[in-house]
Amino acid sequence: AEQSGFITDIGFETYHRILNEAILELKESSFQELLEEEQNIEIEKQITQQRFIKDCQIDTDLELLFPDNYINNISERIRLYRELDNIDTEEKLIDFENQLKDRFGTVPVQTIELMNIVRLRWLAINLGFEKIIIKNERMVAHFMSNQDSPYYKSEVFLRILNFVQQNPENIKMKETNNKLTMSFVSTNSVKQAIQLIEII
Repeated sequence: AEQSGFITDIGFETYHRILNEAILELKESSFQELLEEEQNIEIEKQITQQRFIKDCQIDTDLELLFPDNYINNISERIRLYRELDNIDTEEKLIDFENQLKDRFGTVPVQTIELMNIVRLRWLAINLGFEKIIIKNERMVAHFMSNQDSPYYKSEVFLRILNFVQQNPENIKMKETNNKLTMSFVSTNSVKQAIQLIEII
């Protein structure tokens, strides 16, 4: 209340700038350790949240869909495909599945696998895979094509390399035409693909 006249005289924006400068000055002198700690937390957060790719294409010969006998209205099926494609959290995905159960009954295997594709895509993006192919009971993950990307020096990529070295009998990594891929044997479902990738 005492400072309200002062704020009116100099303007709120100027007052706010002076206040911020004073806080920064205090942090740099009296609270140097606190400032450094805040900066370190922010850097760690940026590294953790960094994503090197925006999306992952998934190609498969598995049956993933809303069957006609489960949802017989074509426009409703199209609407649900769009809705599923826009889901970005596990909570929303569980809610989506519960809504399907309430409206249409027990969710068929093909639809559960379709929802698992969304989960697989999230994992793939976090690991830096541009494309995943699940065909003929085998999964092949394609790493990002830009070889100059900082991804290849990241902690994520190093963790994948270590994992491949520790599991040479189940996972193979190879480079063909400047494209790096990693293949997994015995992948019969999207759920199994998720389990394999989650171990990394």
